[in-house]
Amino acid sequence: MTVRILGSAAAEGVPAIFCVCEVCREARRRGGPNIRRRCTYLIGDRVMIDFGPDAYGAMISFGLDYSRLEHLLISHSHQDHWYPQDLFFRRPGFSVVAEGNHLAVHGNASVGARLAQGVSETDRYALSFQQARAFVEVDLGEGMTAVPLPANHAHEQEAFIWLVHTPKGAVLFGNDTGWCPAETWDFLAGQQLRIVILDSTSGRIPAREGHMGAAVVVEARDMLEKIGALAPGAWVLANHFSHNGGMLHEELEEFFGPHDIRPAYDGMALTL
Repeated sequence: MTVRILGSAAAEGVPAIFCVCEVCREARRRGGPNIRRRCTYLIGDRVMIDFGPDAYGAMISFGLDYSRLEHLLISHSHQDHWYPQDLFFRRPGFSVVAEGNHLAVHGNASVGARLAQGVSETDRYALSFQQARAFVEVDLGEGMTAVPLPANHAHEQEAFIWLVHTPKGAVLFGNDTGWCPAETWDFLAGQQLRIVILDSTSGRIPAREGHMGAAVVVEARDMLEKIGALAPGAWVLANHFSHNGGMLHEELEEFFGPHDIRPAYDGMALTL
């Protein structure tokens, strides 16, 4: 089973659309892993974590087939992670949806409200909304489950990070959070995660609230090791990078390398 990083940037993308800062100018010049879409992830071909405005572009660039999707696990309703407008095109006349295909959207109440604004008659779109509750397991079929865990982010709407169990091992999708609440660390203890993706939005800035800086990502990795949450040989990735953090991909590699953490990039694929 493959876990794909379809986007690795924070809300503005890298380079940011109108920005002339040094990081954005240099990202344009260097290209490669310094060009970053907004964060979205794919597990196998049935489960996607977050569905932002760059999901369509990632589909084209990486040769993906979203017609097989069955579950969207949404962290919160900020538009870089939840762009339900594209689901409008599941309706008849825009797409021929395969017979029997159904897409379930899982998220907090704010995610459901934004979906309802653009897609009011869900039956016409072969989709449904299921409100997620912290620590309540979601059955994804084929031996996969997911658990939404409280994030330190967007407190007005109960943002989540997602822990996904697959037959090949567990994956934590942990972007868009500062230092996790105590109950989240407690739940993660002993999980033996095979892949961990951590928020590194703030880069050189030592942030702990809402998002994390690079140095705090190292602390978070050490905490996961301390509580027995990492499986032997686990992949630990930093992701969700903002140009405001002041670090290009090569600088992120240099910083994280000694800590056995890898900076993610668009198109990165890991096999469980």
